[in-house]
Amino acid sequence: MWKDIRAGRRALLTGIAGAATATAFVPRHASARTKIRFAWPFINGPKGIEDLAARFNEQSRSVEVEVEIVPQLQAIPKLTEAFAAGTGPDCLAISDIWLAQLAGGGWLESLEPYLADSGLEPEISPASMGIARMYQQTAYYVGFVVEAYTLYYNKLLFAEAGLDGPPIDLDEFRIHAERLTDARRDRYGYYAEGGDGWSFQQWTTWALGTGGLGVDRTFFDANGKCVLNTPAHAQGLQQWLDLYQKSKVSPPTSAVGTFVDQANAFSAGQVAMVFGWGSYVMTMAEAIGQANLGTARTPAGPTGSNYYFAGNGFSINSASPSKEASWEFIEFLLRPENNSEWNRLYGAIPTITRTWEEAWLTQPKYQAILAMLRDGPSLVYHPRYIPGYGSFQSQFSPPQIQKTLLGGQTAQEHLAVIAAALDELRAANG
Repeated sequence: MWKDIRAGRRALLTGIAGAATATAFVPRHASARTKIRFAWPFINGPKGIEDLAARFNEQSRSVEVEVEIVPQLQAIPKLTEAFAAGTGPDCLAISDIWLAQLAGGGWLESLEPYLADSGLEPEISPASMGIARMYQQTAYYVGFVVEAYTLYYNKLLFAEAGLDGPPIDLDEFRIHAERLTDARRDRYGYYAEGGDGWSFQQWTTWALGTGGLGVDRTFFDANGKCVLNTPAHAQGLQQWLDLYQKSKVSPPTSAVGTFVDQANAFSAGQVAMVFGWGSYVMTMAEAIGQANLGTARTPAGPTGSNYYFAGNGFSINSASPSKEASWEFIEFLLRPENNSEWNRLYGAIPTITRTWEEAWLTQPKYQAILAMLRDGPSLVYHPRYIPGYGSFQSQFSPPQIQKTLLGGQTAQEHLAVIAAALDELRAANG
């Protein structure tokens, strides 16, 4: 499934993202139109975006858009290189984890005047707009999806193990994972991912659940120091490490596996539980069957529940000569019917709030996600507003957790490295 999604798509910027296969849209209108390039850096949903772009090209008399696909695991370095070289796309979709870094580089246009002139903002979830303005209180993107970091589980495998529901807390999670594991059958209870940025939310769920958050549910204390480097946080991290190292409830290769690898393992029935973002609510249901997919809140620790929330959005290149044309395309993508359609087929929760009353969002698989997004006192405000945090999570952190999973450093040593890096990143950006 994942291989098929990636195959045959156009990569970002020939010569930067590698060999490209052109995706052409042939407009019916013969008159000259402004041509813009739109970059899509997610493994999930490219066909839906290409379909919407084709529909836009059919109806627009002034703008023609070409979609370019960026490999998600290489998105930050490739986009950074393209923007720095002056060859970036006119507009693009981005993760909120990249927003401050790209905006801090001066590469994203403020969307404040566009939002004001269009009257679009009242239609958008306030939570999404809060994310959009997390850097310098300026909207450098406008969201198209909001999501929560969610536990996905295979109901069929749970039933075979005599389990009637998802784990509620960290201790119960271990018990469930052990009951679901039979290494002789290559069957595991959980996928302890270490190969990319998605691993960060996994291990910090255990560390924060045991050691707690800082002021205002952030990673920092009142003095601005990262709170992660304490014995209590190390205890929580060690509990997570023990799942892989001692209980062996995860495939041995998961220490260096990516979110694609864990999706493949879950789809094949090799693992019963994975953590992931909103796209899994569609792709995992397709893989194992709608009736077999369960979703649940991430398990609570001694300090309570801690829910990560996020969102993806659309941005405009500050150097683009076609900003108005780019905004025209973004407005089209955010029409209620288009925002709802893409999220229904590929995403999580649409940002256009009038769509929340639609029947498809009443399905059971969405209820845990919605419950976490509505639980304000349990949300985690991790420092994605700091320029460089995107690279920290996607490039710096994964090798550290891989090293720790494989026994190269202790839980406390791991946290000391992570906390020092976050303190340095925060200090460098005021």
